[in-house]
Amino acid sequence: MILRNHPGVLRAMLIWAMLAIAVLPAESQRRITPVTPAIPGATPESTTKIATEAPPDLSRVVSSIDADGRKVNIDTVTGIEYPDSLLLAPPPPMEYPLLYEGSAGVNVWDGAMRAFGQKYGLGDAWVELNMHNRYFPVFVAGVGNMADSPVNKNYTFRVPVAPYFKIGASYNFFYNSNPDYKLLAGLRYGFTAFKWSVTDVTVDEGYWNTPSHYSLDNISHTAGYIEVHFGIRVKIWGPISAGWSIIYHSLLHESSSAYGEPMYIPGFGTRKGAVTGNINLVYTIPLHKKPKLSESD
Repeated sequence: MILRNHPGVLRAMLIWAMLAIAVLPAESQRRITPVTPAIPGATPESTTKIATEAPPDLSRVVSSIDADGRKVNIDTVTGIEYPDSLLLAPPPPMEYPLLYEGSAGVNVWDGAMRAFGQKYGLGDAWVELNMHNRYFPVFVAGVGNMADSPVNKNYTFRVPVAPYFKIGASYNFFYNSNPDYKLLAGLRYGFTAFKWSVTDVTVDEGYWNTPSHYSLDNISHTAGYIEVHFGIRVKIWGPISAGWSIIYHSLLHESSSAYGEPMYIPGFGTRKGAVTGNINLVYTIPLHKKPKLSESD
């Protein structure tokens, strides 16, 4: 009744109500609108500083997972973030120069084994380069032969003296230690071309009781094989060292023959086993002066 008698007051209240309805939604919308980046498609710039050098104190770096599931490493004092690669320990520096030593050696394994009844093998010599006292490329040249009449067999197998060659490298696990002591693992590829014969083959003609004889002479053959070496080498006096290796070897390829496979392959040995060895005497020539190492070396 009061408002009906005062139409001016009623009109003022309606105007204020309409202004409130128009203004309040706009204010609410401004409060919830997200910040738009200056460049379309860009994200707000992170305030975290990314390190480019290793942290001065690893004990201050703490790893955690952020909201995006990403691993972060933060220095708790400076707030700097460190990539994982900067937290890895750097590899030890090379203590020895690139071209440190040159060596020549002779393998006396086959000669020693012949003293115990082995029927094959002669020996080989090799040259080697010491790089950083860590990597040892090597080249081997040798000769081998065989003449054997197996027990209870009716033939003699022969391989005249034939050459073989090997090339490969070794790795020294003690590369930053005293070079007088080496723990080596290596890989070699060997190749040989030779001739083999089977002579004095006796065939017993049972009905007539008259044996016959024949031979297979000078059959050409080639073979390639791989060797895996593991051994030690120790200085014994001045430039002279001695070492031994255990070798696993396997044929990679060989030529075929209508008469079968040879019993022996120069530089490889017989087909009976996959494991053999060598014994080396080594003469070393220094190419650089030995660097000064820690007192323990």
